[in-house]
Amino acid sequence: MISDQKISQISTSLSNSIESTIESPIFIFGCPRSGTSLLSRVIGSHPRIAIPFESHLYNTFYPWLQYYGNLELLINRERLVDDILSTEVIRDWSPPLNRHEVLAAISKPDFDGIVAGILQAWTYGQGKQRWGEKTPAHLFYWREILNAFPKMLVLHIVRDGRDVALSWKKARFGPKHMYPLAKKWQQHLEIAADLKEALGGRAFLEVKYEELLREPGAIVRGICGFLNEEFSPEMLSFYKTETAYPTDQNNQQNLSRPPLINNIGKWQQDMTVRQLRIFEA
Repeated sequence: MISDQKISQISTSLSNSIESTIESPIFIFGCPRSGTSLLSRVIGSHPRIAIPFESHLYNTFYPWLQYYGNLELLINRERLVDDILSTEVIRDWSPPLNRHEVLAAISKPDFDGIVAGILQAWTYGQGKQRWGEKTPAHLFYWREILNAFPKMLVLHIVRDGRDVALSWKKARFGPKHMYPLAKKWQQHLEIAADLKEALGGRAFLEVKYEELLREPGAIVRGICGFLNEEFSPEMLSFYKTETAYPTDQNNQQNLSRPPLINNIGKWQQDMTVRQLRIFEA
């Protein structure tokens, strides 16, 4: 848990920085299998907002920055950018990033400037103005991200942990036993609570996965109000987009259809009594 002093410092900095949030970067957080992909596709279908596939920039490169030297030197920035662009997740972005456009978009000679440059270059390539980012693992770097982007707006999606556990267990990544699945879901919620406390209501919005499926129109309009954007009907037709999203096959199928109301409460039929007892413990 963060200290009261740290919360106060962050909140003071945030209140001094957020005078207008109209162009604030958007970060989508949530435990894996909680609907982060769905939410990113909905928001990314707004005519002004672009959200690419996961970047994994902070969890992949932040621990290794010391090996890139002084990023004020162009040669070091270029080396880091080249390494980022060569990662499998970034190569999966569609359309692909242009190296020269990325380098031209970097306005600050540091890692945070490179992150912003990459996302801004891809956003401009979509003919849009405002960028967002969705990598569940970045929740563990929220302090570094907040320090870099004090005007950030956070959308945190929460899903019933029992459904999360069942979905995550079937995925190609992550734990395969109910106990670590439950603990990881709990850990994500605890860290998100710290972030929420630091940001306050003006910059943090919690979205319930189940409510998004049941009432997509009302929930998406509320999200647009939080982001200071006009609602666009295109957001509810996210599944019609032709932009590739290189997730697993089951997720791809779900994202190619309207919100699936039958994805709610699947644990009631699919979770064994023993699994439920382990999770709820």
